[in-house]
Amino acid sequence: MKVRIVLVRPRNPLNIGAAARGMANFGFDDLVVVKPFEPVWRETTSAVGAEKLVLAARATENLSDAVGDFQLVLGTTAVRGRDLQRPVVRSTELGDFLKERGADRVAILFGNEKSGLSNAYLEKCHAYLTVPTSAEQPSMNLSHAVTVVCYELSRVRADLGARGKTMAPADAASVEQLVSHAMDLFKAAGYLTFIPARKKAEKIRRSFLNWRLGASDVRLLHGIFRYLGHKMAPPREKPRTDN
Repeated sequence: MKVRIVLVRPRNPLNIGAAARGMANFGFDDLVVVKPFEPVWRETTSAVGAEKLVLAARATENLSDAVGDFQLVLGTTAVRGRDLQRPVVRSTELGDFLKERGADRVAILFGNEKSGLSNAYLEKCHAYLTVPTSAEQPSMNLSHAVTVVCYELSRVRADLGARGKTMAPADAASVEQLVSHAMDLFKAAGYLTFIPARKKAEKIRRSFLNWRLGASDVRLLHGIFRYLGHKMAPPREKPRTDN
C-alpha cells in the first residue's frame, strides 16, 4: 500500500519538519504540501533524522496535483461543529476501514494549524478521519496528528500489503473527470437548472464517492454519458442539393 501525507496550507515551518520526522519514525516517506506559505516552506529545517524526506517533499498549487492518482482520499478533522456528508473513521478503526475499502494508494490530508481543512478540501475526500481526543482539548498539533495517524497506519500496513487482489478503485482524478462529464450531460439535458453549478457538482461528487466506483465502473459510466450525449445532440442538417 502506498501512503501519501498531504499538508494543506501549513503555517509553521517547525510543524512541517516535525511532521516529516513523525512520518519517518513509522516508515513513511511521501510528503506533499499544498499551497504552502512561501516563507514557511523555505524555512522548513527541523526534521532531525528525516532531512532527506523534507528535501524530497514537493509543493503543489492545487489538491488535484497532490492526490489525482490516489484511489482513496481521507481528510482529517476534529468533527465538532461540522455538517459532515461522508463516513467518519476514528484513527483506531483505520486499519479495518482500509481493508474494507481495498485501495492500494491512500492519501491523507491535514489542514493548517489555525483552521484545519476547509469545506472545499473536505468535499474532495471519500471519508473523514478523526483522532479521538479529550472533549476538553479536541484539537491537536499538526505534527502530532500526523504522527498518530502514521503510527496507526504502520500497525496494519503488513496485512494490507498481503491481501488478495480486488477490483481496483477509481482514483481521484478519474472521479473528477466523471463529475465534469456528468455536469456537461446535465447541462445539455437542461436538468436541474435551478441548482447552482457548484452545488450540483457537490451532489454529483458525493454520490460518486459514496458509490465506491472501480476503474471499470468509471469507464462504463463515461461510455453511457457519451452515448446519451450523442442521442441528445440535435440532428445534423443534410447538405442541400439543387436539381
